[in-house]
Amino acid sequence: MIPAWTKTKLNRETLGIIGLFGAAAIAVVVAGVLFLPQNATSLQTRIQADFPNTRITSINCDTAVDGLCEVTAGKNLFYATRDGRFIVVGSLIDLQKKLDLTDERLKQLAALDLATDKVTSAPAKGTAPQVPALAKLDVDLPLANAVIHNPGAPIKIKVFSDFSCGYCRMLFAELSTTKGIEVTEYPIAILGEESATKARIVLCAKDRPAASIKAYTSGKIETGSDCAAAAAAVEANTRFAQAHGVSGTPTIIRADGTVNQGYLALDALKAFGEAKS
Repeated sequence: MIPAWTKTKLNRETLGIIGLFGAAAIAVVVAGVLFLPQNATSLQTRIQADFPNTRITSINCDTAVDGLCEVTAGKNLFYATRDGRFIVVGSLIDLQKKLDLTDERLKQLAALDLATDKVTSAPAKGTAPQVPALAKLDVDLPLANAVIHNPGAPIKIKVFSDFSCGYCRMLFAELSTTKGIEVTEYPIAILGEESATKARIVLCAKDRPAASIKAYTSGKIETGSDCAAAAAAVEANTRFAQAHGVSGTPTIIRADGTVNQGYLALDALKAFGEAKS
């Protein structure tokens, strides 16, 4: 029985997920400022050499697991061994404390991002606050390429998601608590082959919304016999996202096309969805 204190399921075989695999399975394109402690530079060099398009934001080797380092790349988080040979994508769970350490860390990073935004966006004394210009995006992908959550709800948003993205998992965990937001979720694969596999299985599932939630928690998903169309849909979604500057997940688009790049807590998400530009 899975403990009640976590939604993370351990049945990874169903999705064909390998939690511990070589670095060749990771490909992230993000932007950010590089902050590295002295003892993490060799690991950063190793990862950067294998993936020159990946921008590492921070590396912390002082974790709860000896020999395992926390690596953040923009709004994405994963783990690597100190020598950079192996990478772990998924939740790090402390069974003794009954705590999802990855989820806790993602919440800390989200709070830090919010605090940083407030500081860096504060207007100079004596000047009027300026409203930042937000990019617009017209998503004209077919609904056959998407997962529709809460159809008919009054607030409508579209989300580009990656099933290996921790912030996406947080977002959809919160969305599962409300029926007031219709979410058109377009799965993309920017975090490696595991992401593509999960997305293909979800779009091939008999119950896509349920499959989407299970993909974030590694639950069992029933699919049809032929998933070729689903695989093509994932590729089309990913190409569209990359062609339109979507380099991180989740990317949230409201009804008027205004874009928010990154995670939003539920109250902020509702406010964003209801706002008009």
